Amino acid sequence: MLKGIKSLFSATIKGKKINVFLIFFVVSFIVWTLVKLSDTYTDTINMTVAYKNLSNDKILLGSQENNVQAQVKTTGFRMLRQKFFKKEIEVDLKKVAKTKKENTFYVLANDAINKHIYQDIEILNVSPDTLYFTLGKNKTKRVPVIPQLELEFEQGFNLYDSLRIEPKFIEISGPEDVVDKLKVVYTEIKQLEDINADIDLELELVKNDSLKRLKYSQPTVKAVAKVDKFTEGKLNIPLQVQNLPQGYLIKLFPKEISITYTANVSDFNKITENDFAVYCDYNDIKNTNASFFIPKLVKFPKTVKTHRIEDKKINFLIKK
Repeated sequence: MLKGIKSLFSATIKGKKINVFLIFFVVSFIVWTLVKLSDTYTDTINMTVAYKNLSNDKILLGSQENNVQAQVKTTGFRMLRQKFFKKEIEVDLKKVAKTKKENTFYVLANDAINKHIYQDIEILNVSPDTLYFTLGKNKTKRVPVIPQLELEFEQGFNLYDSLRIEPKFIEISGPEDVVDKLKVVYTEIKQLEDINADIDLELELVKNDSLKRLKYSQPTVKAVAKVDKFTEGKLNIPLQVQNLPQGYLIKLFPKEISITYTANVSDFNKITENDFAVYCDYNDIKNTNASFFIPKLVKFPKTVKTHRIEDKKINFLIKK
C-alpha cells in the first residue's frame, strides 16, 4: 500500500515537471518568433495580374503577362501580411498608356504594384518592369452547328424523319480575325450503335487550339430524331416518256417497272403507286444510236427511306 502511494506521488511530480517544461518551451518559441518577425528582411512576392474595365467592343489579344514578381524589403510581420492577404494586382484598362504600335498599350508594373503594397514596404525591384498588352475588336457572329454523329440502327429500324440539331445556330464572340474565319461550329464526334428508340442526345461543342479565345453562347446542343421500325415493299409503276416530239409513237418494253422501297411501319400502308413517277427521257437518246432508255425515278413520297429500280434498261420501238 505504501509503495503504491509513493509511486503515484512520484508520477505526479514528474508530470508537473513535464508540463512546466512545455509551457516554458512554447513561451520561448513565441518570443523567439516575435523577435525574428520584427527584424527586416528582403524577399520576393509573386502577384497575379487581373485586367478590369475592358469595354464590351474590345478584347485582349495574344498572351498577356499574368504574373509579376516584386522584390521587397520590410519587417517579417508586414512580409507575412502582404504574402497572405494581397496577391493580386488590378490593372485598369481605362487608365493605360498607348505605345507607338497600333492597338498596343502598356502600364508600368511598379505603378500598378504600388497600389497593392502595404505601407512601410520598400519595393526594390519589379519583374517585368512594364506590362504590355494588345487590344483588338471584339466581334459576335451567328454560325450553324454541324453534328459529327455516326448512326448505326438495329436491324429493322431507321429514322422516321431527319436528325435535328437544337439550336441550329449559336453565337460566337471573340477576336475579329478569328471570328471572320470561322464559318461553322462542330459538335463532338460520337457513334451510336444498335439504335431502336428515339434519339435525344446532348453534344458538346468542340474548340481546337485556334478557337480557345472564342466564347460560345452555349457549350452544348441537342441532337433529336424520331426512330421507327421500317419494312420493305414493292410496287409496279407505269413508265412515262418525256420530251417525245409530235408525230412520234413509242412503245416501251416493259411498260411498267418494279420499284423496291423501304418505309416506316406507321407509313407503309399509306404508300401507293400514285406516289411514284418513273420517266424515260427522249432527249437522252436523241441524236444517238442508243437502243434503250435508262429510267429515272422523278417522284417518290418523303416517307420512303430507300428505293431502287429493278429494271435498269428499258427497250423501245419508235414510229414516226
